[in-house]
Amino acid sequence: MKKQPLGQNYLVDEGVAHEIIQQARVSSDQHILEIGPGRGILTALLLEKVSILTAIEIDPKLCSKLINRFGTYKDFNLIEADALKYDYSSLEGGCQVISNLPYYAATHILKRLIHYRERFSSITVMLQKEVVDRLVAVPGTRDYGSLSVFIQFYCEVERLMEVGKDSFSPKPKIDSSVIKLTPLAKPKVHVDNIKTFFTIVNSSFLHKRKILKNNLKEWQNLFKKQNKKIVLAGIDLNRRGETLSLEDFAILSNHIFMCDD
Repeated sequence: MKKQPLGQNYLVDEGVAHEIIQQARVSSDQHILEIGPGRGILTALLLEKVSILTAIEIDPKLCSKLINRFGTYKDFNLIEADALKYDYSSLEGGCQVISNLPYYAATHILKRLIHYRERFSSITVMLQKEVVDRLVAVPGTRDYGSLSVFIQFYCEVERLMEVGKDSFSPKPKIDSSVIKLTPLAKPKVHVDNIKTFFTIVNSSFLHKRKILKNNLKEWQNLFKKQNKKIVLAGIDLNRRGETLSLEDFAILSNHIFMCDD
């Protein structure tokens, strides 16, 4: 039996495809971007509804099949490219992303889309359930981590639906979820320096079982004793990173940036 390329599990359930498009609230005048159209199950339904559909597909063989199937649609624009390297600034503003992302690269593609978030009105994507669990996680939960903070810093996050293994071919070993990200006009919390903010976030989760005092040793010269506790910017460093909210991380990073300036 021929081995499938990594992450190549095609959506085959048309009912699920219809539901994804409905949940994404697609309008007829919308410009849609689809990443990794595969065999075109979402593509076919989207072309019935929208004014312009741009699809990015890395596999030349799939591109050929997609052109044969949809090439006569004047509003269909197929780009053979790597979604991890594509320059999304070439797209017109207000574009809506609807995709079943290739799972082997889903997180990296999502981060790249967030980098170009000003081009998108919303990003509706199907991902591994475990990844979506992390994206929607709140402080104090097992799945909360640096990815949760990154996505929630820039976007409103809404879990839309769950999709079982039987909706794909070949059947994956994991379940899937659909999530909608709506980029914010400005980040959810104010930070004085973005680089410092994410350095603190990533350091806080570097060793999840360690407390902040151990993960933030680089800034131990700023640690203070307060009511018999070791604190930084008033935050108890005996806590773990997973207990801190976006607001807490902003307080820490703004304090450190001010002191390092």
